[in-house]
Amino acid sequence: MKSVYSLLFCFLSLTSFAQQPVYQDFDVDSTATPRGGMDYLTLFLQTNLRKPVKAEAEGISRRVFVTGIVEPDGRISEVSLLKSLRPDLDREALRVFRLFNAWKPARKGGVAVRQVVKIPVVFAANLPFRYVDGKRTDYYGPDLKLTSDSVAAQYRQVMPIDSLGMPTGSMITYQKNRSGWKEVSRLSLVRRKNVGTASGKPTYQIGYQNDDKQWANQSVSYELTDDGMLVRKTRHGETYQTSYPTRYYDNGMVAETSREETGRMLTTSWYPNGQIQQIRFDAGQFGSTYKFERVQSYWAPDGKQQVVDGNGDVVFESERPSYADPSKQTRYTEQGSYLDGKPQGVWSGRYADGSFSYEETYDRGKLQTGTSRKANHPDLTYAANEQLPEFPGGAGGLGQFLGENLAYPADAQRSRQQGKVLVSFTVCTDGSLCDYDVIQHVSPSIDSEALRVVKKMSGKWKPGIQRGEPVRVRFSVPINFALY
Repeated sequence: MKSVYSLLFCFLSLTSFAQQPVYQDFDVDSTATPRGGMDYLTLFLQTNLRKPVKAEAEGISRRVFVTGIVEPDGRISEVSLLKSLRPDLDREALRVFRLFNAWKPARKGGVAVRQVVKIPVVFAANLPFRYVDGKRTDYYGPDLKLTSDSVAAQYRQVMPIDSLGMPTGSMITYQKNRSGWKEVSRLSLVRRKNVGTASGKPTYQIGYQNDDKQWANQSVSYELTDDGMLVRKTRHGETYQTSYPTRYYDNGMVAETSREETGRMLTTSWYPNGQIQQIRFDAGQFGSTYKFERVQSYWAPDGKQQVVDGNGDVVFESERPSYADPSKQTRYTEQGSYLDGKPQGVWSGRYADGSFSYEETYDRGKLQTGTSRKANHPDLTYAANEQLPEFPGGAGGLGQFLGENLAYPADAQRSRQQGKVLVSFTVCTDGSLCDYDVIQHVSPSIDSEALRVVKKMSGKWKPGIQRGEPVRVRFSVPINFALY
């Protein structure tokens, strides 16, 4: 009966919205506006747009005008086109606009009311490319920079792609010579399984790898669920990924993305309803000298900006598994202040069911002292809130252990197989290892040898620490096999 009442309530709620009159912007006391402001709605739309491949190949720049009704609860409904432009752009504009459900509703007579909104969705111009029979062809000049001049180009790259622009087969590079175009490289599309994902769901990764089994320089890899939903997209440089992955929610909306700006990484994140959540800067080159720098801006779920230019008081709330019963969720509340983008003063966090709490004191981002409490456990005091797992002797000790224990497989030596194996595993709270997985392969014998040596390290690691307590941490070790 409870479920019947719930369904009836939902039906009545939807019906009540539908029966309310719909107003134009000039008929209300205060108009409907996107939480965070119009600039951040524009940023949201531009971040989430996936220009259809045929339109991207043409490099066109167009605006599609869409309309919808902002409901009293801040959702968007009855989304439609004001004027059709072309079917592929129309569909994409409607898809993206439907994702944004973070509106401050219009008000009339002190009551939230339904209001029509009209928004332009802009498809920005891009460098066009040749697209024939499902294959994308890009041309490059002698300086290896993209060019639209196929006559003056010295290189061309051909890659089969699907309707979303993701690769579906081998990428071939050609170089121009006197007799025409000659193939100079061919990268096969690789698909590999991921384990230990944040969601716990199995995913796989696709992309191009070079002869050393590394993700190819200046390439993009995609992580997808078994049913094809995009989870994250990562850009790769010469030796490491060049930025944080772009992460996606289950509905295809971007959750977080980053880009380089004046030598720093600028990362922007959104709530599941599309509202802007946070903008932060990280110093240095990602994957090399990266370190957290500052939180620039932060918005609460109701749209109120709590951190402005790095300063402000914040309250974070989320659902977490209870420490008392991990099968149950409980509300987690964390609060504190930022000064010039860094934690300052007292920060605290607490689970609503009382199973966990902490209190920490910071001075311009540096932890001075912290205390954590778990139900029926003694208090823990610490001077670092997080410590990664560590092998005795650090990186030097790990390198020495690998050098003393690795044996180059004879068959791999005979066939001159070499490359880098990446082995992933979990460092448990007692320093033992489990959940092994080879996520970057070279050959069966080399992979097996790398895995054998990693398993030999079990029990030797110093576990990761979070707020004074050992925790399980997923870790990866690259092992290089090279013949000289």
